[in-house]
Amino acid sequence: MNTILIVLFCAFVASTSHASNLQDFCVADLKGPDSPSGYHCLPSDTVTAQNFKYSLGPPITSKGVFVKEFPVLNGLGISAARGVFERDGFLPVHTHAANEILILHQGQLDVGILTPERAYVNTLKPGDVTVFPKGLYHYLVNSGKERAVAYIAYSSPNPRFNFVHQALFANDVSTKTITQTTFLDESQVRKLKARFNGSG
Repeated sequence: MNTILIVLFCAFVASTSHASNLQDFCVADLKGPDSPSGYHCLPSDTVTAQNFKYSLGPPITSKGVFVKEFPVLNGLGISAARGVFERDGFLPVHTHAANEILILHQGQLDVGILTPERAYVNTLKPGDVTVFPKGLYHYLVNSGKERAVAYIAYSSPNPRFNFVHQALFANDVSTKTITQTTFLDESQVRKLKARFNGSG
């Protein structure tokens, strides 16, 4: 019984331990390497109040607030962004290795989460909130008559965007292979490779 308790305690400590738990904060030293646990910390005596503030500026462009822009996010497991979508604007199908929550501030967005079984599609109005679970493909389309502005938070300090069109057409995989594995015809694949600077 004691062995089981010790194993459970060790598993709990391992699952909750992180470099940021050893101190109150860890402002990233961006001159060093990034690792799965984040960057090394700047010495705390070099940190200033300015390290804890970041401005998105006026809401006219999309802008991410990730660890490279806002180093105090290092080790916190969070980041944020503002998405600005002009009329008929969109963000193509993509995924992240992070959960995402979006709050629509202005305009109207159609958002969809894609799974093999079905699509979960909603139209968002100002004040609406939606969630995109980690790893699920999703998209956003401005379906209104004005600019749409959304504020977004991620469960990662660096939620890399993985776009389907880049994975398929911006690389050097042969046209024949992509044709065989996507059910697209060869002329479509060649056209898309040319559009996204792919080769092969």
